[in-house]
Amino acid sequence: MRKFLVCPVCYSKNVELEAGGVSGKFQCKDCGYVGSFILEMTEGEHAEVLKAKEKTYEEKKP
Repeated sequence: MRKFLVCPVCYSKNVELEAGGVSGKFQCKDCGYVGSFILEMTEGEHAEVLKAKEKTYEEKKP
């Protein structure tokens, strides 16, 4: 089961390692997030997170 790096802000998989080393900084190419905290999840977990995010967004619509 392959795991992907996922942005903790926008949940995009478009994340790259910006600076290696001990701290390791990642950059999201979609929202611009830069930091050492990054999510790692499988394709199934990512789909569940996106579905929950969409549901939350729909519930907040007027």
